[in-house]
This record gives sequence, structure tokens and C-alpha cells, in this order.
Amino acid sequence: MYFIIAGLSSTGRYLAELLVKEGNEVVVVDSDEARCTEMAASSDVMVLTGDATQKSVLEEARVGNADALVALTNDDSDNLMICMTAREMGARKVISVVNDAVHAETFKQAGIGFQIKPYAVVAKHISRMILQPYVKDFLSFERAEIFEIEVEEGMRCVGKKVSEIGTPNGMKILVLERRGKYLDKDAKMEPKDWLTLIVDWKSTKKGVDFMNRWFTKG
Repeated sequence: MYFIIAGLSSTGRYLAELLVKEGNEVVVVDSDEARCTEMAASSDVMVLTGDATQKSVLEEARVGNADALVALTNDDSDNLMICMTAREMGARKVISVVNDAVHAETFKQAGIGFQIKPYAVVAKHISRMILQPYVKDFLSFERAEIFEIEVEEGMRCVGKKVSEIGTPNGMKILVLERRGKYLDKDAKMEPKDWLTLIVDWKSTKKGVDFMNRWFTKG
């Protein structure tokens, strides 16, 4: 597949190298000549020096042949322009990072796939570690969040069946896993079990209260 990455940030570099490693053709476009020279000298990624907001640069990058263009500059207005222009010029898919969450609605209305700046994701993970230390990992989607929890000795859920702890509306326990095997809802939870839960975005407060009730110790 053929991909264009506009913006040679650390995220752009990592994404480009990952895609190339998986056998894809990738062109990175950035206006900083020094960054482009360094990237070209130290990797197998193709690099084009230029302003990706300009049609002529996107034409040179063969945007009409791109399976996807990803805009990763530090300027949301540039990212929006790059994506809209690339789509008009024939890119099959356009995706952008959004540096300021305030602009997310604009990208949504324009029909552009987007991801909030990675530092916001990192901050959310840290907040979970602080406020809900029993959460070992989670994924955040537009309409729901998925949580992975490891059952530990002393948690209120130990010895309870999944069917007994009564999940609220908008929340569901998807999986109870023990040593690589999935258990049914009548199995009693034990330390070292893993639970996977999904919480609808409208039920976040109820979901947090539920998890704090059953997965804290004491």
C-alpha cells in the first residue's frame, strides 16, 4: 500500500518507519530541510521537502495514488487544509492528528478521521493510574471506553460471581479470564483473574462508581 505522512514529528517518523517495516511504500513530506535530510540519511523512508498545504507538493508526492494521507503537523489549520486538499485530489483516506481538542468538532464536521494529540492520551492514562490504580490498561473510543482490570487479593469482588455484582446500565463485563481460559458468568472471581469491561460514554460516572466499589481493596 502507498501512504503519505505530512509532518516529520516524532510521531510521523515512528509511523513512517513502522509502515515501511510492514512492507508499505511511504513518503514523508515536511518543510524543514534539516529534518528531511536527517530522516533520508538514517532510514529507508522516502522524504520530500516541501509545504504539504500546497497542491504542487501533494502532486509531487502522488497524492492521487495514496491509500491514505496522514497529517501530523503541529498546526491544526494546516492539517485540516492538507486533508481536505488531499481528499479533493484523490487520496482514498485522510487522517489527522488534532493538537487542540477544541478543534475536534471541526474535523468531525469535515468528515476527517482524527486522533487527539498523543499527550492527551498519555495524560488520560496517567489520570487512570492515579484515580483508578486497579485499571491496568484501557482504550478510549468516541462512544465508549474498554478497561482491563487484574483482580487482586483484598478486592471486594474476590469470591463473587460476575452475575452477582450487578453491572449498571451502560456497562458490561465482556470477559473473565483465568490463566488463558475464558470463564462464564457463574465463575467466582479469584486473585490474578483478568476482567475486560466496556462502559458507554454516557455512563462514565456510574462506571467509575461501580469499579471503585468492587475493585478497590478493603
